[in-house]
Amino acid sequence: MNQPAKSPKVFIWLLALTACSGNIGNTIISPALGPVSKYFGIDEASSQALLSAYYLPMALFPLVFGSLSDRYGRRPPLIFGLVLLTAGGLTATFSESFELLVFARVLQGIGAAAAGTILIPMIKDSYSNLEAARILAIVNSIMMIVPFFSFAFGGIITEMFSWKGTMFVIFLFGFISLINNLWLLSESNTQPAKEINLVSLTKDYLSLITNRMYMALMLSTSFTVGIWLSMLGFVPFEYQRIGIDSVEIGLWFMTVPMGFLIGNHLTKTYVHKIGIENFSLIGSFTTLLIITTFLLPNILGWKHEMLIGIPCLIFGISSAVLLTTASMGAVAAASKLGGSASGLMKSTQTIFGVIGGSLVVGIGGFGNFERGVVVLIGFAILAAICSSLAKLFRTDLSYS
Repeated sequence: MNQPAKSPKVFIWLLALTACSGNIGNTIISPALGPVSKYFGIDEASSQALLSAYYLPMALFPLVFGSLSDRYGRRPPLIFGLVLLTAGGLTATFSESFELLVFARVLQGIGAAAAGTILIPMIKDSYSNLEAARILAIVNSIMMIVPFFSFAFGGIITEMFSWKGTMFVIFLFGFISLINNLWLLSESNTQPAKEINLVSLTKDYLSLITNRMYMALMLSTSFTVGIWLSMLGFVPFEYQRIGIDSVEIGLWFMTVPMGFLIGNHLTKTYVHKIGIENFSLIGSFTTLLIITTFLLPNILGWKHEMLIGIPCLIFGISSAVLLTTASMGAVAAASKLGGSASGLMKSTQTIFGVIGGSLVVGIGGFGNFERGVVVLIGFAILAAICSSLAKLFRTDLSYS
């Protein structure tokens, strides 16, 4: 079917800057948790509240910002979120109580939720669906530079300027992104929803969860994100059992973002030829195949870091292919509810990460690597099923 005319195109570099500003607070704080504990005289377990205070808004507020962006346009809620992100970074920089620092992290998490949620519908507004998948691949590739360097630079900044330096970097990224969006960002949602209230929101989300195409693609992305977030919890312990030190573990884990860069390049280059559903299907079944190879060291009776690192690299490639195409396909399937669709997807992805990690803990995956892999395989099977259903459900939806 014919698609409505697209809005003026948003600068790719501005999309990437916005994405990075929302992503940097996710990783740069990790090396600073120890110094924060010493500064405020708290134990290391208590310092984890700084992570929870960030991730909880990331799970809840995408639903809010997604709906607001459908009703009031993409620009106002994005600007509001960047204001909160900037304020959270500045407040954290000058915090002299742990409670205030936790509050500042909540503000950062809310702001990051806005940036992450509104990004995809903005791209969808401005580009045709296949082109939007290509643009998202480019933005994701640029955004992956942040976790690449955040751990290293977070440690350097903490060493030079204390933990407050990392908070200032979050403020700086938020402020630069805020100024540039205020100056350059035009409204991309030219057909906002007529009203927003409890009844309309209920109808919107009922419409989404009964949209078979959207649900299939959205769930395939959520199971895949669940695999990655679960891996972060227990795979490092297997490296340790093999005899790899912390520095080497960090280097081996960089194989995943390296693979993600490669996967986004492949998506950018070939999505027009292969198509959204076909690409997500390839990504999901490749993910299932490569996750299964994590069982090989136990089967072969030979454990080596390459038998974990190489599958991690390929998982990075396959997950990028799936996530980029399925995310854009899901938002496209939601039509005018692109913001709400993106918000529900972001929330579900975070929740599935929590579920996956809890399942790994529940079956003893931290102590037994193969048990944790069983959870990953289960999620990969479900992602492949969802991608297959999306291919089946595709009817008159045009992705050209």
